[in-house]
Amino acid sequence: MQRGLVRKKLGKRKNSIFNTPVRAAVYAQSKREAKSINQKLSGKSLSEQLLGIAKKIMEVDRVLQEHVEARCSVHESHPELCFLTLFGEPLPFPKRDVLGVVDRFDLLAEKVSDLRQIIKAIRLKYKVSQVAGDDILDACVLTVTAWKGEGRLLSIPDSPEIDATGLPMAIWFYDFQDRP
Repeated sequence: MQRGLVRKKLGKRKNSIFNTPVRAAVYAQSKREAKSINQKLSGKSLSEQLLGIAKKIMEVDRVLQEHVEARCSVHESHPELCFLTLFGEPLPFPKRDVLGVVDRFDLLAEKVSDLRQIIKAIRLKYKVSQVAGDDILDACVLTVTAWKGEGRLLSIPDSPEIDATGLPMAIWFYDFQDRP
């Protein structure tokens, strides 16, 4: 449900939202098994991009299952939603388009004065084959959102459902346009 609401809010950037994996798919032993489990339990397949981060999702899930106190400080978010709240509307260009990169960099530079040095340090440490440039900007906007904590913390949906393990099923963001 929350993915559909976020897709609607993102407008032309909606394709950046992956289908949500069921928990059993994240814990699968292979990509093939994960796709099969997800298809069987949710009726939806999983993208290669999602399958590429499934192990990281599993790691976060394990932490949240084992450390209930972390649930109030660890929230799922999405970079395009964070950029939308910084810009006030969905960004006009895709994140891999040169104008999309420029827009995202400029928005982040307003919040992080040494952004260029941070990105340079990351690029010197990691090759493009290890970390793509657009992923660096995505990580930066998520960090800025978590770090700055300006505005009101909101979720999509407004009143999240709770899953069988007690976790809220929502995507969280700060509304930078509606500062208190």
